[in-house]
Amino acid sequence: MRFRIAAKIDSVNMGLCYPYPGTVGPSRRGVVTNQEKRPYHHGDLRRALLDAALDLIAERDIPDLTLREVARKAGVSHSAPYNHFSDKADLIAALAIEGFQKLEMALNAAYQQTSGTPLARTIALGGAYLRFALEHRATYRLMFRTDLRQTDRDSHDDNERVTAAAESALQVLLKGISASQATGEIRRDTSAEMLTLTLWSAMHGLTVLVLDNLVDNFFLTKVDYLLVTKQNGSSLERTEQLMAQVIHMVLQGL
Repeated sequence: MRFRIAAKIDSVNMGLCYPYPGTVGPSRRGVVTNQEKRPYHHGDLRRALLDAALDLIAERDIPDLTLREVARKAGVSHSAPYNHFSDKADLIAALAIEGFQKLEMALNAAYQQTSGTPLARTIALGGAYLRFALEHRATYRLMFRTDLRQTDRDSHDDNERVTAAAESALQVLLKGISASQATGEIRRDTSAEMLTLTLWSAMHGLTVLVLDNLVDNFFLTKVDYLLVTKQNGSSLERTEQLMAQVIHMVLQGL
């Protein structure tokens, strides 16, 4: 059984030597400077460019960047990114794929490390999902910004890879739903795929509301007011508890 996203979430090599950007042309005595004649060596240019892009996104809290800015941040020539990425959309796609892969790792870890029934382990996925988004705010938003992956070139392969990475992450949720159905903890008259889509919709919706500070603003109160069982944990822990309540409510039916 495999969860498929009906509507696509569209849209490491070793580096070579690249001249480090420096003074162009000969010096006053006609001698080439050390900076001009010394090539720039990068052990893993692709990784360095991705990290530089992530740093820029984190600094600005929005996925707004250019390849020239990424190159400058990585300390390479402005043409170096084109050795690995066709354009900015290609770079954004790579970041989205990596984001979904990290999300999958976080969900898998939460499911495996949570004790109890399959339903308890599935509910724990909501907290891991929310925590990932809060710890990687700009990356999380970028993962779902299909407009940033739009380009004039044929980007079919990029979009397929992003979709595949997203579906792979959602398999963890599907696995929990299927196991909970098998133990009779949740309804069996609805397909696991449909329940997965419903639960993901709730998780993603609450996550975006939390990221935008709309839960507190719209309810004109704190998260504590919404919690069935009060606790004295951190703000993150209380928000995760709220996510668990939402998941439980969705799975048990409104």
